Amino acid sequence: MKTLFKIFFLFSFAFFLASCASSTESLQRATAQQIGNTRLQDVTIYNVKRGVSTVSWYAKTPNGCYECDADDMVRQVNCVKVGCDSLKMTGPEK
Repeated sequence: MKTLFKIFFLFSFAFFLASCASSTESLQRATAQQIGNTRLQDVTIYNVKRGVSTVSWYAKTPNGCYECDADDMVRQVNCVKVGCDSLKMTGPEK
């Protein structure tokens, strides 16, 4: 029983750390660094989708809109510029 509890605790802790890695602020930072010439405060994040090992989101900046994805720790970020009109953005992430 103790072993099962330890496994559950470690799994829960790992999930918690992964969800913290893809917080709104970390996604803003990653987007600003990836596209360059953009301040963190100028990036608005929309439609965050977290998977088991990936996270994807839309970002709106003064220079346009981007569709981004990364690994669950937001290390390998890829952002592609897209038309803002074509995105179905729901409210910004808090």
